[in-house]
Amino acid sequence: MTPKVAFIAEGDANTADCWSGSAEKFVTALRCAGVSVDTYDAALDSWPRAVAAMLSYHPTRLRWRQRYGLGAVPFLARSMRVDRALTARTRDYDAVIQVGATFAVGRGRRLDTPYILYCDSNVAHSRRGAPYSAASRLTEREFRAAYRREKAIYDAADRIWTMSDALAASFRDDFEQPSDKVLTIYAGMNNPPDRVVGAKKKRRILFVGKDHERKGSQVLLQAFERVRRAVPDCELHLVGRDKSESDPAGVVSHGVISRDTADGRALLDELFATSAVFCMPSRYEPFGIAFVEAMSAGLPCVGTTKWAMPEIIEAGETGWLVDDGAVEDLARVLINALRNPVLCERMGARGRERAFARFTWDSVAARAVSDLTSIIETCVSSDETHVTV
Repeated sequence: MTPKVAFIAEGDANTADCWSGSAEKFVTALRCAGVSVDTYDAALDSWPRAVAAMLSYHPTRLRWRQRYGLGAVPFLARSMRVDRALTARTRDYDAVIQVGATFAVGRGRRLDTPYILYCDSNVAHSRRGAPYSAASRLTEREFRAAYRREKAIYDAADRIWTMSDALAASFRDDFEQPSDKVLTIYAGMNNPPDRVVGAKKKRRILFVGKDHERKGSQVLLQAFERVRRAVPDCELHLVGRDKSESDPAGVVSHGVISRDTADGRALLDELFATSAVFCMPSRYEPFGIAFVEAMSAGLPCVGTTKWAMPEIIEAGETGWLVDDGAVEDLARVLINALRNPVLCERMGARGRERAFARFTWDSVAARAVSDLTSIIETCVSSDETHVTV
């Protein structure tokens, strides 16, 4: 039997613009695994978007964006858009898979079709990322309203797939979801770098992240001052941070580099191939796909002891973990890494094996399809039992 599913996300899941590229990769992997997938877009456009944005208005752009993402009016408008699309569908589905909880299929009511969520965060989990997360900027009233909306969705779902065990624990503890309802399937690489033949390693630290403050660039820059004194010829390359004439010696800011261009791909591949270590001491990180992509390039990784990072990086085996904001500890780890190229090579090799064994979209899809098949079979068996009785 070929499972038929409706896959719903904010954005076109057939493009790299949706969910930072994760939706497209996941949908493609599901199709390669034999699942028939129809995609639906919950994002608002035209006048519904304009109205929802107007009713979510806040004079501070950051708060306005956050209210549009998590507010009640856009939530309702997205939910209505999705329900209209599913009502007009031309075939039945074995399951509905929804990304996140910024809208509800069936307005949060139980569905006749198995209802599955795939999440990288939730409002309670995100709120702990203050002041770097969107949910942390909600007022208490706004947070409680968002919490109630999300809990109704989680209660109605048959399964919740998460990108990490840390997030799975939040669904159990914060939203009182049964343990057997929540399953960690992880996430894969969206833009793994290609190997560069003949590339030589340098005393180079690599950081990649558009939201660089949330991802710990300031902590890394403070640590690098100490690293540079101990290892004078080392370099820190920051991708996603705008170039600045005030960058200290050894720091190279590249701005945003796109893999959509030949020059961008070549530069990123060269940076991954020539760096000794990847470091992203993130202050708030729903998952951390950048680590997985760095591991696929054979780089040892440095992250923090929070969020999903301890699940991705095996401390002492594929990299190092430091406490959030621990500048001195981070500096010591980086100095040790730069002074021990053989250790970095060994850790990087183990990390590459781990990345391709656990964190590819094919392996994520395999876990999802195995669980999806079980859910569908259970529902069919339940229906047959009901008919017999």
